[in-house]
Amino acid sequence: MNSVRVVHARTPPRLSGWTLAGAAFGIALLALLACYWSTVRSLLWVWDHDGTYQYAFLIPPLSLWMAFELRHDVRAHPPAPSAWGLLAVAGLVFVWYVGHLLDINLPQHFALLALVPALVLACWGWSALWVLAFPLGYLVVFAVPWGDGLVGPLQDITAHIAVRALELTGTPVLLNGREITTPAAVWMVADACSGVKFFIACGALGCLYAYLMYQRWRKRVVFVALAAVVPIIANGLRVYFTILIGDTWGLKYATGMDHLVFGWQFFGTVLVLLLLGGWFFRDRLVARKRCPASIDVPARARRAVWPAVAVLLIAAPLAAAMLPSPDPVEKLQVAAPAVSGWRGPQAAADDWRPVFKGAAGQVEAAYRSDTDDAVVELFHAVYTGKPRRGHTLVTVENQLYDSAQAHLLSSASRQVTPSDHRSLTVGELRLSGATGARLVWHWYCVGRRCTRSPMVTKLLQAWDVLRGKSSQSSVWALSSSVDHGGADLARARLHAFVQRLPVTVVAEDLPVGREHSAAGGKP
Repeated sequence: MNSVRVVHARTPPRLSGWTLAGAAFGIALLALLACYWSTVRSLLWVWDHDGTYQYAFLIPPLSLWMAFELRHDVRAHPPAPSAWGLLAVAGLVFVWYVGHLLDINLPQHFALLALVPALVLACWGWSALWVLAFPLGYLVVFAVPWGDGLVGPLQDITAHIAVRALELTGTPVLLNGREITTPAAVWMVADACSGVKFFIACGALGCLYAYLMYQRWRKRVVFVALAAVVPIIANGLRVYFTILIGDTWGLKYATGMDHLVFGWQFFGTVLVLLLLGGWFFRDRLVARKRCPASIDVPARARRAVWPAVAVLLIAAPLAAAMLPSPDPVEKLQVAAPAVSGWRGPQAAADDWRPVFKGAAGQVEAAYRSDTDDAVVELFHAVYTGKPRRGHTLVTVENQLYDSAQAHLLSSASRQVTPSDHRSLTVGELRLSGATGARLVWHWYCVGRRCTRSPMVTKLLQAWDVLRGKSSQSSVWALSSSVDHGGADLARARLHAFVQRLPVTVVAEDLPVGREHSAAGGKP
């Protein structure tokens, strides 16, 4: 028998497309962590020091676990690097850079986490992004500390639910903003009573539970909606029961440690009931078919996206490092203006004291009306140059009142007309403190553009910074106590004061580096 010898040619092993794509994504992710490490540390600091977001330490591991479970579905399609992903990376890098310029943490934190799905799109393509949509979206939505803006609205909703429940059960009650008055005591729905911690954590758990337990989108949407509504109603009922206990058995049972223990027990019971209710409607688990992994290698033109992504990731931190150090803050001498029809400026009392740190100059003064001897207090703080750490107009540390001495009852906006007859929208805060109730009107100015909104103020500052313009920004605040005439009389008093306030004071763009008077004259 003739033997046939078969000779196998030695060919170099060929890397699969997913091996190359996985390596590219891993390198991009390492570059993201290394280049934006300061933002990573800032995000971890918020998670660790703010009790509202301590749950967020669980979000990245959970997202990674869900993505790992979907790895076979991802590898079933060949990687297709997308130029749209490159565009998304460029946009998010720009958002991070603007946030860095303005020293705002939220856009930096958002850009850092949103860059992960953008890298998936850029390195792996649309198919992979669609498969990983939930774990990636879960990471971005619940790992970014965005819930501070919900505190005020949740306080208002909680107060109204509690008061309505007290009325239905026959308890005499009076609602004054966020202040609830009953025969036993005056109760304040403070920031800690807003329920924002339970609301966000329950929302995160509800989304994960709906994703794991249900296959139909209708069920998922219904359960997520319940996970958002139930904690709000539950928090209102918790405040209701707390007040009811205090009115029935005494304040010692409704405050202190008893209050905390009751709150956690109540929230825990509500959460268990929500999850048990959802358990009875769960869908049957269906085994996933594992498709073979694709070995197709992306075309060279598509692979060019990978190095471009690395260049974009490095560009923004490099540009930020090359920025010149900001000039030191030069102190400005700001003088209180003279207002016709009002005697002053006089020394301001200590009943109301805004806190604005790092201002180049600020002034506090009191004025008395020539007609009825009513008192209006004025506060003005000036910031020069672009926002930077320790010298930023709008920040969580800067407040229009001292939270240790007063509580916010309600907020609103008012249209006023200064002396130039142009309409100006101001914010109105109604406070309650040891010295009584008080109304505060405030607005911010960037150059000659004035607004009541801190967000619009930030956008105006960003626009000036991107144009290379160094405009001056400031905050104006007026205060009047609410006496026997009520809030309407205090509001009329503030409006009369604004009508006499000089136009150059309301919106003035003073040159930087000199001493100035708020009225535009010499100090």
